Amino acid sequence: MNFRKALLLLAVALFVTATAHAQFGVYGTFTANHLSGIKSSPDVTTTNAVNNDVSPLGGTGGIYYDFFKLGHLAKLGVDARGTITTTKRGAYVNANGGGSRINSGLFGVRAVFDAPVLHTILRPYVQGSVGIGSSNYGILYGSNGVVTRNNFEYMGFAGVDIPLAPFMDLRLVELGAGALSNSHTYPLQSVSSGIVFHLPF
Repeated sequence: MNFRKALLLLAVALFVTATAHAQFGVYGTFTANHLSGIKSSPDVTTTNAVNNDVSPLGGTGGIYYDFFKLGHLAKLGVDARGTITTTKRGAYVNANGGGSRINSGLFGVRAVFDAPVLHTILRPYVQGSVGIGSSNYGILYGSNGVVTRNNFEYMGFAGVDIPLAPFMDLRLVELGAGALSNSHTYPLQSVSSGIVFHLPF
């Protein structure tokens, strides 16, 4: 066997090893967002007229693909998700206004802790995501309805999935922290819980 064939076989072996534990999953969760930093927004003219935070509720849907195994302890993957949250309560003290809305589209990288015994009981993970988040911050609305603005959004997540069946996990909890940012930064936190369906590929 010549050197070129040996390198080819080594590359194939590494690829098979890295993808042998690949896993594709889809999930849906109930999500509660908490947006703050509203009083210092440049869109607020009278700080006493608004609250500093809003808490819209809604849902998140997403997909992930874990494609690379790091030894016997963890797997790396990618995640894409969309979130829609809303509430009738806006940030104004004496009126609901147009309510509050936060809609997000994020893409990120995740790491799942996958120790041999642990993964049959718990699947903890961490993730970093970036994307676009649109919001009215609980204050932007007019005669034509709610006005939303696009922002750069960045979030860090940590969560725990509990296996229920070979094809399904309970996403017990996922905690998120980050911000919406344009000319002003609005800190953003989230709490989610739901169901994950997964299949090996």
